[in-house]
Amino acid sequence: MSKEDKLTPEQEKELIMLSAEIEAEAIAMRMDYETNPSEESGSVVYVNEQSTLLEDENTKLGDKALVSSSQILAKELKKQKKKKGDKK
Repeated sequence: MSKEDKLTPEQEKELIMLSAEIEAEAIAMRMDYETNPSEESGSVVYVNEQSTLLEDENTKLGDKALVSSSQILAKELKKQKKKKGDKK
């Protein structure tokens, strides 16, 4: 590492302060979400007029389609667990 790549003491101090602020904000957001959970993710889902989602108004979107990356990840993990179970 060359001298040009190293941070000055002032830069290091500022970096530490910024990272502490970011961490504090993340903690506050998590605490807020835990006390005020939201079912809305903020995502936008487009459905055209021929979609099977429109057949039953009582069906939740998450039951018919994967609407978030966490749902996709959960489905993939479930598949992997089944594969491991089949090998035993």
